Amino acid sequence: MLGDDEIELLQAEIEAMEADLKERKKALQEKRYAGLRSAMQARKEADQAINEELKALGVRAIRWNPMFP
Repeated sequence: MLGDDEIELLQAEIEAMEADLKERKKALQEKRYAGLRSAMQARKEADQAINEELKALGVRAIRWNPMFP
Protein backbone atom coordinates (compact mmCIF):
# COMPACT_ATOMS: atom_id res chain seq x y z
CA MET A 1 0.00 0.00 0.00
CA LEU A 2 1.03 3.55 -0.55
CA GLY A 3 1.40 5.87 2.39
CA ASP A 4 -0.22 9.28 2.69
CA ASP A 5 3.05 11.03 1.87
CA GLU A 6 3.52 8.99 -1.29
CA ILE A 7 -0.05 9.66 -2.39
CA GLU A 8 0.37 13.40 -1.85
CA LEU A 9 3.66 13.31 -3.75
CA LEU A 10 2.04 11.49 -6.66
CA GLN A 11 -0.90 13.92 -6.63
CA ALA A 12 1.47 16.89 -6.77
CA GLU A 13 3.36 15.26 -9.64
CA ILE A 14 0.11 14.64 -11.53
CA GLU A 15 -0.94 18.27 -11.07
CA ALA A 16 2.44 19.47 -12.36
CA MET A 17 2.17 17.19 -15.39
CA GLU A 18 -1.37 18.40 -16.11
CA ALA A 19 -0.21 22.03 -15.95
CA ASP A 20 2.66 21.21 -18.33
CA LEU A 21 0.25 19.45 -20.69
CA LYS A 22 -2.08 22.46 -20.66
CA GLU A 23 0.81 24.80 -21.55
CA ARG A 24 1.97 22.51 -24.35
CA LYS A 25 -1.54 22.26 -25.80
CA LYS A 26 -1.79 26.05 -25.80
CA ALA A 27 1.59 26.35 -27.55
CA LEU A 28 0.53 23.76 -30.14
CA GLN A 29 -2.70 25.61 -30.84
CA GLU A 30 -0.84 28.90 -31.24
CA LYS A 31 1.60 27.32 -33.69
CA ARG A 32 -1.18 25.54 -35.58
CA TYR A 33 -3.16 28.74 -36.17
CA ALA A 34 -0.21 31.13 -36.63
CA GLY A 35 -0.43 30.92 -40.42
CA LEU A 36 -4.15 31.59 -40.38
CA ARG A 37 -3.70 34.58 -38.10
CA SER A 38 -1.03 36.08 -40.34
CA ALA A 39 -3.17 35.49 -43.44
CA MET A 40 -6.16 37.16 -41.79
CA GLN A 41 -3.99 40.12 -40.78
CA ALA A 42 -2.65 40.42 -44.33
CA ARG A 43 -6.20 40.33 -45.69
CA LYS A 44 -7.28 43.03 -43.24
CA GLU A 45 -4.37 45.24 -44.30
CA ALA A 46 -5.16 44.62 -47.98
CA ASP A 47 -8.81 45.53 -47.42
CA GLN A 48 -7.73 48.74 -45.72
CA ALA A 49 -5.44 49.59 -48.62
CA ILE A 50 -8.25 48.94 -51.09
CA ASN A 51 -10.61 51.17 -49.12
CA GLU A 52 -8.01 53.95 -49.05
CA GLU A 53 -7.48 53.68 -52.82
CA LEU A 54 -11.22 53.73 -53.45
CA LYS A 55 -11.57 56.76 -51.22
CA ALA A 56 -8.75 58.46 -53.14
CA LEU A 57 -10.61 57.73 -56.38
CA GLY A 58 -13.75 59.26 -54.99
CA VAL A 59 -15.77 56.08 -54.69
CA ARG A 60 -18.05 56.32 -51.71
CA ALA A 61 -18.89 52.76 -50.81
CA ILE A 62 -18.89 49.33 -52.35
CA ARG A 63 -21.22 46.75 -50.95
CA TRP A 64 -19.59 43.39 -51.35
CA ASN A 65 -21.18 40.20 -50.17
CA PRO A 66 -18.99 37.09 -50.41
CA MET A 67 -22.09 34.91 -50.77
CA PHE A 68 -23.16 36.69 -53.97
CA PRO A 69 -20.11 37.57 -56.09
